[in-house]
Amino acid sequence: MNDAVNDLGGSVPAGSGGGVPVDARTLISVMGELAVPPCGIERTSVVPLGAGRRENDAEHSFALGLVALCLAPLVDGTLDLGLIAKYALVHDLPEIHSGDVSVYADPADLEKKALREEEARETITRDFGELFPWLIQEMYGYKAQGDPESRFVYALDKLLPHVNVLLADYHPVRPTWEAYKHTEEVARRKINASCPALIPLFEELCREFAQRPHLFSGVPGSSGVSGATRSSRGARDDDGREGEQGGPGHG
Repeated sequence: MNDAVNDLGGSVPAGSGGGVPVDARTLISVMGELAVPPCGIERTSVVPLGAGRRENDAEHSFALGLVALCLAPLVDGTLDLGLIAKYALVHDLPEIHSGDVSVYADPADLEKKALREEEARETITRDFGELFPWLIQEMYGYKAQGDPESRFVYALDKLLPHVNVLLADYHPVRPTWEAYKHTEEVARRKINASCPALIPLFEELCREFAQRPHLFSGVPGSSGVSGATRSSRGARDDDGREGEQGGPGHG
């Protein structure tokens, strides 16, 4: 944990319900090292109401969690909402240490993405695993994609960048149509493999994109647009089932 809080002493008595006392160092460490840093991790996706401002990881995780809890009962009434909420909260925590990598990033950065995120998980485990074992369990549970809740959150994670662009009517990357279509196909494969029930929703969003050519640097259906090859090469299906693909910036 952060040495900046080591001089703080004393403890806060537990509530009337009992439990382990929480000291100020623990609270400040959780805020300073887990809750606040995602606010500074800038993503490629735009904030719909931010006049072009990029979304950060904290905003994304909150939106994903809220939307997931709203949609889950409509998609599958057997899904565990508590587990979904925890997956949404922790799914991008490794980016505190690894940073966010767009699918339009340099191929060399994309190749290192999985390794950097695993190193980040190890760091979080070392710093907080003993005190918060649930956090480590759900962080690795999301990575493993071994239950329907993690797969639902993962698939929904691929949809939200599309929604942000449509709400803003603005694409922060403004890729060529060809480059966008490549990321769309990658996202379609991932969503279909993780939660096929979300495919109709994804297809509806894709149709909305096709009706907004101003979001792209080339007219839908055109060919030979400068930069298409470079952009589509970066938007690859190599994220090890982590992060986003298939929407603006993260696919």
